[in-house]
Amino acid sequence: MNTELLLAAVRRLDPLLFFLPVIWVVFVVSRILPFNRYGLVPRQTRGLIGIVSMPLLHEDTRHLLSNTVPLALLLTLLFNTEAGATTVAVLVQVVGGALLWLFGRRAIHIGASLMVFALTGFHIANGLVQFKLSTVVIAVVVAALYGTTFLTSINPWKKGSSWDGHLCGFIAGVGVAVFFASDYYTALA
Repeated sequence: MNTELLLAAVRRLDPLLFFLPVIWVVFVVSRILPFNRYGLVPRQTRGLIGIVSMPLLHEDTRHLLSNTVPLALLLTLLFNTEAGATTVAVLVQVVGGALLWLFGRRAIHIGASLMVFALTGFHIANGLVQFKLSTVVIAVVVAALYGTTFLTSINPWKKGSSWDGHLCGFIAGVGVAVFFASDYYTALA
């Protein structure tokens, strides 16, 4: 394989290579320090920090693993197909977190599942709005892998799940995909 192509692929994955290990390091440190209190708390000023911090915070190893695998796949797809991948990743988290802060139920929301479902929504909507072969294939794969999981994860009666975070994330992902495909974004870029 051409080394230039390999280096280009690694450069595109730089944020992914940094972000996933940081989640694990924060998890290990949070076993000693009470970081989880910095999760997102809707409509509380102290909870605003959670818009940025919640994807780094996890309750236990099962919670962390259940987010790491889909996050790695969805971010890899994003960073290998979208020119503005880092912008998309940041925007879906910020928009989804803001929606959760505004409309979520009163609780401390932690975990990267908002981002997982935001990226799920982004990939599915992106396939529909861009309608290129690559984006449609990704949309079909993501819908097949995570569509049912998303539908079952927005059950408000499921204890211990941030169903409202999952829903806000998905809505944010769809919104960001539509925005990136819009004439307004094209005019800005």
